[in-house]
Amino acid sequence: MTSLIELLVLMGCLLAIVAWIQVLASRTGMPEATLLSLVGIALGASYVALDSVAPDFAHYFVAPLVDPSWPAEAYIWVFLPPLLFQVALTVDIRAMLQDAAPILLLAVVAVFVATGFIGLTLSWFSGRGILICLLIGAVVATTDPSAVVGMFREVGAPGRLIRLVEGESLLNDAAAIALVGVLTAMLTGAHTAEASWSGGLRSLAYAFGGGVLLGVAIGRLVAFLLTLMDNHAMAETALTLAVPYPLFMLGNQIFDVSGVVAVVCAALVINGLGTTRLARENWRHLERVWAQVAMVAGAIVFLLAAVRVPRMLHGADLGDGLFILAAVAAALAARLAVLFLMLPMLSRLQLAEPISADYRLAIGWGGLRGAVTLVLAMGIAENPSLPLETRHFIAIVATGFVLFSLLVNGSTLRWVVRALDLDKLTPQEQTLQQQAIELSTQEVEQTLRAMATTFRIPAAVTDEVSAAYRLEMALGTATLDIDTALPERERFLVGLLALSMREEELIPDYGSGIVSVRNLDLMKHNAGLMIDASRREGRIGYNRAAKRILRPGPRYAVGLWLHRHLHWSRPLASALADRYELLICRRAVLERLRSYNFARLEPLLGERIAEILDGVLVSRIEYLDEALAADRLQFGPFTQAMERRLLMLFALRKGRKSLEAMVAEQVISKEVFNWIDQELSLAWRRALKRPVLREPGKAPAPNAASTATAPTSAPMSASAESAESRK
Repeated sequence: MTSLIELLVLMGCLLAIVAWIQVLASRTGMPEATLLSLVGIALGASYVALDSVAPDFAHYFVAPLVDPSWPAEAYIWVFLPPLLFQVALTVDIRAMLQDAAPILLLAVVAVFVATGFIGLTLSWFSGRGILICLLIGAVVATTDPSAVVGMFREVGAPGRLIRLVEGESLLNDAAAIALVGVLTAMLTGAHTAEASWSGGLRSLAYAFGGGVLLGVAIGRLVAFLLTLMDNHAMAETALTLAVPYPLFMLGNQIFDVSGVVAVVCAALVINGLGTTRLARENWRHLERVWAQVAMVAGAIVFLLAAVRVPRMLHGADLGDGLFILAAVAAALAARLAVLFLMLPMLSRLQLAEPISADYRLAIGWGGLRGAVTLVLAMGIAENPSLPLETRHFIAIVATGFVLFSLLVNGSTLRWVVRALDLDKLTPQEQTLQQQAIELSTQEVEQTLRAMATTFRIPAAVTDEVSAAYRLEMALGTATLDIDTALPERERFLVGLLALSMREEELIPDYGSGIVSVRNLDLMKHNAGLMIDASRREGRIGYNRAAKRILRPGPRYAVGLWLHRHLHWSRPLASALADRYELLICRRAVLERLRSYNFARLEPLLGERIAEILDGVLVSRIEYLDEALAADRLQFGPFTQAMERRLLMLFALRKGRKSLEAMVAEQVISKEVFNWIDQELSLAWRRALKRPVLREPGKAPAPNAASTATAPTSAPMSASAESAESRK
């Protein structure tokens, strides 16, 4: 009981330290990872002094950090799964898939190249065995997700640059951990099946591929289970919190595959499918919870690993410092070789979009090492199967490498990004930024005038504040003519991309049963294709991708044949219902996009561009109306039944939101709402049932939606507001 209390108090102290370090990082501009490592090293170095001055404090709070009872691998088991899961859960998957080839090159190939460069350099420079030096190379080959991703975001790096380093840091841990295991087995003679290069490579391929399959399977299972959570945000979040640790152990201990890869792939699948299965506010709640979990996990593992740095560097001398510098130089050379020799080959083979030299330099300098490298080094330092001298050498070089990475690379990365002008906007972005600031400033000034009228503040004071605000926003009195500052074609492409991305955001609003999850996934995928096509081909590509989803698929053709020749109507009814949902949902989204275009894009891009964009949307609506009219002509009773079902579901959703507003305003009590809600839920379930397609020669079957008489509800998203916005 006493040890448990001590552990809880210790965790409380660690959280408090982490909180103040974050505040200090935001105030000073220093990287959080660098501050964490400095504080951890200071704690570890002060243990002896604290033990003599305050032995009780040192015994209870510092000794467990400097010399914990758990093995080094426990750091990976406890902290790495949530870190990787959170990053994979929040990345832009569609954008990352566009750079899949360079990410895999950096995450897998670069690990082997760095291991070889560092191993050969250290072996030549130190005279030690090649396997020992290769093991050091594998330990320091992995970039740390908590250090790298946070650092690049702090310095304001461009989006694509962040995606590249995110993808690399997500996947290279698996390759490095597996490679460390193979080299350790070769050094110790353990696990004879893996104690050779051929066996090690087979083991690595099995671990990586098996981890991918396991992660995808679990991710799809969790995505299915999320649809059964009845829109309870806390239950949905709790389900995702239950994934990383069991999956990590399942992969490592049961299936003998990479638990790291399994966790990452599961999170990527949940990321891709979750937004169509969860209400928008529920997904945001999930992201906020996971951001807090990952922040705590990343900071604590950094702090705990850094505390042990002084002990791991004990006995280091000038010669070890030279070995560390040699390893650093070899690692940088290996990274630049991959970036400037191998990466351009992907572009020549048309496997990836070109990556500028400035981006490659920033990636090369920004390959920060951190807690993962320290934990791997600690594991080797505690491995009794290796000679003491070997363990000591590996621990010193790896630890020194991490310190150099954090203190030198980390502290200068901001300067490097600025020197390469990567923190600056393009001329197009600068023009749009200035226009956006001008528009927002006009809204601010209107609000100020309204407030001044309400509070009887003199107009001179209002004008003074408005002028000060404009000065703060660096606007002055100059006005921007968007028509001359930015060519019409560029403004049109900006608007087209904005419409495509807004469309992708709006589609999940029609979930919770109104539109099937299958249709939502299909429409989101199609919206992603429209974004890509807009970037590549402009309006032509946009229209081509938009029309692709409206063509009847093979399910429709097969169902129609079965309906006509075998009088089997269920397959056609399912295909027709999916098609109707898809068409009507897409049409509702397009109407909302027209409002968005005139409300947001017209002030930003100009009246003419807004009219052209509206013409694009109107053409899509007309094409949809033609498809809906054809279906109504051919399957009139069925489409009418689907229309009744749709309107009933919207009515039920609107009714429930009205009642929720009454509860919030204390017009009715929570008890009254709960009583009504039971009836509403029953009505919602009745209305969800799709109608039956009448078989040839038979009378039409009654529709559940048309017979539902009770007002209703059930899990509801923002679709009701979408209907209101079209009025």
